[in-house]
Amino acid sequence: MCGIAAFLLLQAEWLVSGELLSAAATVLLIAVVSEAGSVRLGLGTSTSSIAFIPFLAAIVLVGPALAMAVGGLTLLISSSLFRRKPLVKVAFNTAKEVIAVGASGSVYVLLGGVPSLGEFAPAIPAFAVAALIFFPLDQGLTAIAIALSTKTRLREAWGRLATGHQLFDLGASAVALLLAFLYVELHLWGPLLVVMPLLLLRHNYGLALRFEQVSRDLLVLTVKGIEARDPYTSGHSARVSRFARLMAEELGLSAKRIDQIATAALLHDLGKIYQEFAPLLRKEGKLESREVRLMQSHPVKGADLIGNVSSLRGHVQEGVLHHHEAFGGRGYPDRLSGQEIPLAARIIAVVDTFDAMTTTRPYRSALSREAAFAELRSMVGRQFDPTLVDLFCASERIADVIDEALRGRPSPEREVAVATGALIEDDYGVEAKGDAPRPRRWLLRARMESSDKGFVTGRREAHSVDC
Repeated sequence: MCGIAAFLLLQAEWLVSGELLSAAATVLLIAVVSEAGSVRLGLGTSTSSIAFIPFLAAIVLVGPALAMAVGGLTLLISSSLFRRKPLVKVAFNTAKEVIAVGASGSVYVLLGGVPSLGEFAPAIPAFAVAALIFFPLDQGLTAIAIALSTKTRLREAWGRLATGHQLFDLGASAVALLLAFLYVELHLWGPLLVVMPLLLLRHNYGLALRFEQVSRDLLVLTVKGIEARDPYTSGHSARVSRFARLMAEELGLSAKRIDQIATAALLHDLGKIYQEFAPLLRKEGKLESREVRLMQSHPVKGADLIGNVSSLRGHVQEGVLHHHEAFGGRGYPDRLSGQEIPLAARIIAVVDTFDAMTTTRPYRSALSREAAFAELRSMVGRQFDPTLVDLFCASERIADVIDEALRGRPSPEREVAVATGALIEDDYGVEAKGDAPRPRRWLLRARMESSDKGFVTGRREAHSVDC
């Protein structure tokens, strides 16, 4: 990539004068200030800023060559001085911006745009096309780096960078024309009229992204609080969310839908936050009929809670509400069947049950991956969507993640002992506290509650074997 950037710089037509350099330096200063206030995107170490506004203004004012210099120097300064990134990332960011600005600037000139400091007469159609090229190219190059560094699929990384921000970016690019106009008319004083609105725009943009991240962090904290009531389900929702995200990616869904499904999976047991569920979550014996009915109300309660958050209404709320529906129509709360069940709920049903089966509980030890797969396949058509079960069991990518998760767990005996307090673990080792209960293995014949204490049919058909 650095080679491509160097080629573009060497092949560019450099028209340099004191006036052009002064304009380029002014735009560079605005770009550096804009880039200094960049915000984290939650994808690796990637950030986002509104420095693209002065970059596009530079194309209109001083042409592609100096605009590439402005873009490259901005990222070189911000990456090395402000964010202190490793040398390889500094080089990538600098080259990426040179390529994006150079390509869009060249298109602007090819389509009839004439950079000028003496008269403000931009070719609006050419500028619009240049902006339309800049954003996908800039985001695409960034997505490649994120996909390689975080082992994320390119489509997902690119989609998550672009989702929700395309219209904002395209609308904000018009500010570049205002910046260019003010410089032509007022020279050095003109950009000062734009700097404050630019900083305010950046501040609002950053607040929106930070609020989104804080909201996600609070959701994760809430889920951990729920799982703290039952030591056997620690990390359950996070694993279910990860498996659900992988399934959504395997289905080729959009980045927005993938995020919605992963969020619904993370929150699928949110209804259990109510105090009335606490005794049931810790009960080791079989639930009574009354207790089963109460446990079966948690999807409705969770969906009601989620409905209070406007951004979670719709797909996320529906996924939580219906994640205990059965494909054959015998689930709850609405006895939906087949394709009537929302996709998010059908995905959660599969991965939720799989994680429960592969986690040690008081009355059974965890099943192996293949044994859990066999149980899922035995219930296709009745409990689970056959297509989704086939996908889940056949995907090598999902299998690798499952094996990684299972390798990171302690032995079944150790899981039971730690969860029940028979062992106390700390940073300095393990202290024996007593005899751990003997784990038992259940061969499941119906879909479990995610709490693993009841089933859709209200009964447990299983055989137990002492280990």
